[in-house]
Amino acid sequence: MPGFLLSLTRIGSYRSLLHAAAGAAVAMPVAPFALAAAVAVEADSRVRALVALLALAVLMGLLGLLGPVRRLGIGLANTLLGTTVPAPGSRPDIATRLRSGLWLALHTAASGILFTVLAFLGLGLLVPAVWLTGGQDTISLFWSGVPLGAWTIPFGLVVAFAAVAMTAAATFGLRAAATALLGPSDAERAALAERRAAVLAQRNRLARELHDSIGHTLTTSTIQAAAAADLVEADPAQVRRALGRIEEASRSALEDLDHVLGLLREEPAAKEPTRTLAEVDVLAVRARDAGLDVRLTVTGPVAALPAAVSREGYRIVQEGLTNALRHAGPGAVDVRVEAGPERLAIAVVNTLPGVGPRPGRRGLTGLAERVEALRGELDAGPDGERWRLRATIPLRAGA
Repeated sequence: MPGFLLSLTRIGSYRSLLHAAAGAAVAMPVAPFALAAAVAVEADSRVRALVALLALAVLMGLLGLLGPVRRLGIGLANTLLGTTVPAPGSRPDIATRLRSGLWLALHTAASGILFTVLAFLGLGLLVPAVWLTGGQDTISLFWSGVPLGAWTIPFGLVVAFAAVAMTAAATFGLRAAATALLGPSDAERAALAERRAAVLAQRNRLARELHDSIGHTLTTSTIQAAAAADLVEADPAQVRRALGRIEEASRSALEDLDHVLGLLREEPAAKEPTRTLAEVDVLAVRARDAGLDVRLTVTGPVAALPAAVSREGYRIVQEGLTNALRHAGPGAVDVRVEAGPERLAIAVVNTLPGVGPRPGRRGLTGLAERVEALRGELDAGPDGERWRLRATIPLRAGA
């Protein structure tokens, strides 16, 4: 109870008044048909009024079966009542349509009740005002000739409080009803979950692409730029070669970045770069230019690998060399790529730093996702004084 009384002081508790006005506006085009149905009935005024109300409720319920009307109802509820009902699906089922029709009928009924409450509020303010101004001695309420007196003040306060409380209660009730009646069906919830999963998968894919391509290029370019700065006077020719390799790597990274940005903007133009294990020697050359002693061994028909496997294999080698550039100790980095008839095996092995902490390798989560998507296995971690990264990807079902 104290919580409800506290809510009476909040402006948001009276949003149902605006919602009632919107409901009345929606019902206005339908009201003449309800009045026509009441006029056609041969009965007294009270029966006709009841028929008009029932006809209006039925007509509004039928109107609520329409998909655009449901979308309008969700928009009004979210905007005026402060609900968070998600946008509806494109093809609601019959149960969802019936709930939508019931909601619109309830919305119309609540609008009429709230306007009646406002009328009583006006009455509760009018009665004490008439007595205080001394305009007359009696007033007609539910019966004629009621004498005015001091009782009109508590009467006005009680009526005002009741009107305020009923308006606030209507707001909370309509919020709960909107969530229940306009909320998504099981099929729509499943569709929403699928869309969220697709968005998350796309985000993870973009994050992997940015990390693998841009991260590798920045790492090699930074190391080459630092080396060039040391040789700028002693060996200008070597500096020019280093700058040329930085330019080449940067152009390649820009292609990757353009592709990722195109995906983010949903543009059809950006063509996906097709870097495969056929270009693995380029990765080795760039790593050597950055100061890494890379020993590359490639066996088997790498060029005949399936396109998806070859692209992911390229990224695996790229990530292994990037981490080696950042964390490897002295000594050679062995890279082995073996394309067999049933599986692709990749191994990147480097020495660990001799002293100090051994930092973790970034990007392994993304690599694990890539390999898992192809039903492969990934193993990465220290092995004595060396760090080993192994990936095995089957080329045939059951391999």
